[in-house]
Amino acid sequence: MVCATRWAWALNGKGLKLNRKIFLWHHWCGLAVGFFLLFMSITGAILVFADEWEEAADAPWVKVDNPSGTFSYDASLFRLRDQYPGWEVRAYGQPEPNEALIYELRNKELRKRVFVHPVNGRLLHVGEQARWYQQLLLFHYTWFSGTSGKIAVFFTGVLFLISLITGLYVYRKSVVKVLLFRTRINHKTKRSYNSSLHRIVGVWSLLFNLLIVASGLSMAGQISLAALKAKGPTKTAASTDIASVDAPRTAILQQHKDFEIHSLRIRPTGNTVQFSGRYTSDPFYYGKYYSSFVVDGSTGEVTNHTVLREQSLGKRLLSMSGPLHFGNWGGMVVKVLYFLFGLTPALLSITGFVIWMRQSGKRQPVQQDRKAVAAV
Repeated sequence: MVCATRWAWALNGKGLKLNRKIFLWHHWCGLAVGFFLLFMSITGAILVFADEWEEAADAPWVKVDNPSGTFSYDASLFRLRDQYPGWEVRAYGQPEPNEALIYELRNKELRKRVFVHPVNGRLLHVGEQARWYQQLLLFHYTWFSGTSGKIAVFFTGVLFLISLITGLYVYRKSVVKVLLFRTRINHKTKRSYNSSLHRIVGVWSLLFNLLIVASGLSMAGQISLAALKAKGPTKTAASTDIASVDAPRTAILQQHKDFEIHSLRIRPTGNTVQFSGRYTSDPFYYGKYYSSFVVDGSTGEVTNHTVLREQSLGKRLLSMSGPLHFGNWGGMVVKVLYFLFGLTPALLSITGFVIWMRQSGKRQPVQQDRKAVAAV
């Protein structure tokens, strides 16, 4: 009997040590990323409505007289390339009846938004300054720090992921109670209020935050690797003339009637034209830009054809990370849900910091950690 009791005590001691270690990981990872997570949560929630912000900003320039809805890239594209040499040219979507054709020009971190008449190619307006939500997006994934900022965002995501996983372990006994509404916010003291709120918000937002951090890490990793590769010497092909963009576009749509073109991309060097879009049979979470045709601009021949559903599982998951992270795969209801749940990391960082401040002011750190683990 005595041996059994001692064995139980030993096991209990090991369990307490494990609980304390995991609690400390949750504790310090949360503190390390709390400040940055606060701003990334708020900016991310705002950026859920980036498309709506963009439509509102475009409104003064988008209306033109073109009831047929027909448009031509050739009428304006070559003029733009001559006027802005060295700039990458992109176009998203296609104009509706009585709407301008809109280009986005890129040169490193610089952006220009150009509005042209969709039929005759006449220049209507050039937006010279980057819009506030574009600056918000730049801050969200670079912190205005270039390559070092992109890498820092990636490691912030890693620490947040560790904090979520360890938090699931720390509060594992509370998950079912919270989901069944058996746990309520405790208003007795400020500490109990923040502690109960932290637990409830953390449980209800766990799956969403795991989705956001996993998709965010996928994109941040790709962005960081691309930035690191760009630092080395790069080989650029000589710029050559493009005979036509409209002709290969029409040919692709005729040969692939179930394919929708959602973007056009022409890099500043070389003569390739990339048409990206989706097949109508693709599931919504594939997004709109991850199947593509790359065309030789001088001959109009397709040199590369990528179909997302035919790619490996790893590549499909990487492509799905964008729509799943930004919430642009659904309608307004999905965006509102993304906005509300997108604010939960900010709330978790605030309540976690308040709990730490109130505890650290009353107890020594070692005693604080031991009692907190025992309470869990």
